[in-house]
Amino acid sequence: MRLSRFGATVGALSVVVGATVSAVAMSAQAAAAGCQVAYSVSSQWPGGFGANVSVTNLGDPVTSWTLTWSFGAGQQVTQAWNAVVTQSGAQVSARNAAWNGNIGTDGNVSFGFNGSWNNASNPAPANFALNGVACNGGTSTPSPSRSASSGPSPSRSPSASPSGTNPANSMGFIGCSMAENVAQGYVAVGGRRMWGPYGTGGLVVQSWTDPNSSAWQRFDQQVSRFGRPAAVWVQICIFAQNGATYDEVKRLIANARQHAASGARIYITGQPLYDPGQTCFLAGANGPQLTDNLARQAAADPTQNVTYPGVFRLRSNEVADGCHANTAGQQSLGRQALGFWG
Repeated sequence: MRLSRFGATVGALSVVVGATVSAVAMSAQAAAAGCQVAYSVSSQWPGGFGANVSVTNLGDPVTSWTLTWSFGAGQQVTQAWNAVVTQSGAQVSARNAAWNGNIGTDGNVSFGFNGSWNNASNPAPANFALNGVACNGGTSTPSPSRSASSGPSPSRSPSASPSGTNPANSMGFIGCSMAENVAQGYVAVGGRRMWGPYGTGGLVVQSWTDPNSSAWQRFDQQVSRFGRPAAVWVQICIFAQNGATYDEVKRLIANARQHAASGARIYITGQPLYDPGQTCFLAGANGPQLTDNLARQAAADPTQNVTYPGVFRLRSNEVADGCHANTAGQQSLGRQALGFWG
């Protein structure tokens, strides 16, 4: 969820950004570097907008990262989450937070921000670079592990999970940044069945009710990588000013079935619940409980054929900003997800 109380969610402007690859000569011991960036405007209102950025590392693993870009129409970042963002003129630099500096090969990290714009033009940046290497969807000089002498590359098809029953990356999910918190923690504690985070920050219920929306297009980008998922977790996620209805929830379920494999199992939950006295200002005082109630209602409806695995919980010491999980909270949510679906 974006860190703003205002702004109507509108159709997202989404792009996958490319540029040239660094041509600097590298030794055989140098790490391969490459990246791809998906940038989307998730909501826009007079004078302001919310954006999500998803970075896929196509090179060797990194333990810290800095993503840079420049704006072309005077946009200014006003606040950010899941990254430390600074700006000087048109130049913007986003540095990893304390908990998300590690990105494995083909791994993904995402963050979001709110910004200001001129109410006339809000073009997407086109010159992203990760740790100084331009993002064009390719890699620079490969490392020894990817050289021709080391044999063919391993298959990209999903491998079996430790239990042998659910292949890796065979379970998709929809939701907002709270779902990303779960996905980040799930990967961190060794979960393999469900996708990792893929840039769903700010995508509340209304973002998913249209099966052709930019949110579902982003979901389908994951499908193109891993195949249609055999299971989908539907997280009901709201902004206080929008709320959600049960009819909208049923549309989310129907859309999940449409985008998943035939006969896919659908899990449904609300947002995490907090300790007494804790309020998520984005969802409203009773917002998380409303989402959990809607999930339970769907599970009790025999026409929906969905599974309610339980409630996610965040303790007071696991919350970073009143809503989102800190490092400990992400890992706690990840362990809960492992308990729910393995």
